[in-house]
Amino acid sequence: MSRHPLLAIGLVIVAGACDPVHDDQVAALGGEAPGVPHGPLHRPGQPCLLCHNDFSVAGTVFVNPGDRQAALGVTVNLTDSQGNAFAATTNEVGNFFVRQNQFQPVYPMKVALQYGGVTANMIANVGRDGACASCHFDPPGPASPGHVYTPADGGTP
Repeated sequence: MSRHPLLAIGLVIVAGACDPVHDDQVAALGGEAPGVPHGPLHRPGQPCLLCHNDFSVAGTVFVNPGDRQAALGVTVNLTDSQGNAFAATTNEVGNFFVRQNQFQPVYPMKVALQYGGVTANMIANVGRDGACASCHFDPPGPASPGHVYTPADGGTP
C-alpha cells in the first residue's frame, strides 16, 4: 500500500476527469465573447449541455431564420413522453435553460414555442438530449435545420 493513499486517490480522480474528446468539443466552440462573463448571457447558439451538466434542457432562440438577432421573451414549452410539462422563457440574448432539479424529461420530448401571439410546435420530437444546438446549428443543411427561431412568421421553429 502507498505511503500516501490520498495522493494515489487524487491521481485516480484527476486521470478519470481527463476527457480529450470533451476537451476538443469545448475547444471547438472557440473563446468567450469579449466583455461577456460566464453566466446566462454567454455563448448564445452553442450546445449548452456540453459544459453545463446541471442543465437538463437549454438552448437559444433567435428572431429570424436568416440572422442571429436574439429573441427575448419566447416561451419554450417542453412536454416529455410521460406528459410532464415545463415552460422556460428566453432572456435578452435568446438563451433559456432548465436545471435538472426543475425538470428531467423522459424522452422523446415535444417542444413548442410561443412568441408574439403565435404558437408553433417543433415538427420532430427531441429524442436524445436537451441541448437544442446539438441538432440546431448554423448553417442549415443536411446535418441541421439551422438555428431555432421564433414562430412569429407562422412557420415552424
